[in-house]
Amino acid sequence: MIKLSHIISYLTCPRLAYYRFKFGERSFTEKNAVREIYQSLRRGFGIEWARERAKTMNENYSEEVFNQAVHKFKFSQALEEFRALDWDVVFNSEKFGITLTVDEIVEFKNDEYPLFVSLNAPKIGVWFQDLIRAGIISLVTVFDKIFLYYAYSGEIRIAESSFNLKRKALKLIERLKMIEKGFLPERNEGEYCKFCKFFDDCNRIPETFASKFL
Repeated sequence: MIKLSHIISYLTCPRLAYYRFKFGERSFTEKNAVREIYQSLRRGFGIEWARERAKTMNENYSEEVFNQAVHKFKFSQALEEFRALDWDVVFNSEKFGITLTVDEIVEFKNDEYPLFVSLNAPKIGVWFQDLIRAGIISLVTVFDKIFLYYAYSGEIRIAESSFNLKRKALKLIERLKMIEKGFLPERNEGEYCKFCKFFDDCNRIPETFASKFL
């Protein structure tokens, strides 16, 4: 099934989504570290518990990456307004062929919402990829709003789905389904190429006419 992370990868670069479909993604990133830190602090377990859990749950754990995340992480007191109901909640949709994991389900003002943990917040609003998350969520669950916790600033923001977002989300799912079948998308050269572990393979594989449609 298509993962939400595959769709977010596509927004960074269509080729990145292709390679993650093909080879998976086992690297330990600051995002992985931040999620462990967030959940441990929310449960009252502390940083060292987060460290041990990260070591156990990630075979490519990096102490340097984890420490970087700890240094940048900010835990906001505003989270006290959100009652934690569940963590790492998985939603599957056979209809759309999608599986996604929500970092936390929270209760806020007597309503339930999905909450995702991210890193840096934009100057205003939320990132486009966060809007797409809201669109995907609204397609496969009963939720039409999500909360974003930007861990490096301690800010909490909301993203709300709309008809237009659902349409964009569906189009992305269709493209990912083509990639899932083996179609190679067009390259999207940018700053991320400097850090992408698939860079050399990507350079060696030529584009085709069909690539331009993905």
